Amino acid sequence: MTAAAISRPILIETLERTAERRATPVGDGDLIWRIWGNGEPLVLLHGGTGSWMHWMRNIQDLARDYMLLVPDIPGSGESASPEMPTNVERVAAALLDGIDRIIGAERRFSIAAFSMGGLISGYVAKHAGNRVTCLVLVGAVGTTARRGTMAPMKSWRRLPTDDAKLAAHRTNLEILMVHDPKAVDDPALYMQFSNAERSRVRGKHINPTGDLSQTLPGFNGRLASIWGEHDATAGPYLFERREKLEQFKPGSSFDVIPGAGHWVQYEAPDVFNRLLRQRLNGK
Repeated sequence: MTAAAISRPILIETLERTAERRATPVGDGDLIWRIWGNGEPLVLLHGGTGSWMHWMRNIQDLARDYMLLVPDIPGSGESASPEMPTNVERVAAALLDGIDRIIGAERRFSIAAFSMGGLISGYVAKHAGNRVTCLVLVGAVGTTARRGTMAPMKSWRRLPTDDAKLAAHRTNLEILMVHDPKAVDDPALYMQFSNAERSRVRGKHINPTGDLSQTLPGFNGRLASIWGEHDATAGPYLFERREKLEQFKPGSSFDVIPGAGHWVQYEAPDVFNRLLRQRLNGK
């Protein structure tokens, strides 16, 4: 992989060209949203050190049925940072304010939220109340279940060349995000390279400030979760998450996609998109 390969992949170019961009306030700047499709609103929240690109293999398919509201979470991607000190409540409040400004403060919506976005989504749902019809957690953090043991992530910031940084990002994607190394393709590398460079708010700023036990008990909408069989953040404790979510919301669904890792919606997009639709429709 050479530095020339950092150029933007066609998939990302196409999605950028077809998106409607909106900006809503956060901190001293703008919270950037990309919107695709019509239909009922579905908010897609990305994970830590990420951006809207965590959903790049899902957007075109899901936009056939939903109005997708996909932000760069405050402190990530193109969005400004939230007010300091950063915490999950402030991030969630800025997101809900943006949703209200875009679709109206009375309109109902669903959320699908990945990794750190799953933790944040619980606080969005708590403050939105009955407006959230369905919340789908995707490899979510914040359950308080035990985490798996992973190999140490590779440090990349001080590496001297883009080639060296790309190699580190490839390794990190293989450690954390995917199960099959073949899933680390050019779009995945571009996503990781560009998002990591821009990220200012990470899981270490958000995760210690809350957990889903503070938000999901009492949630009135449908709760579902989707996981990769080999999610590195869960390891051998994956099904402890089923027990936790059942405690938070009895009767919630818990689906595991075989052969996939943490970034399940990218590694198994067809299976994921079909399953997500079913859960959003209450099936």
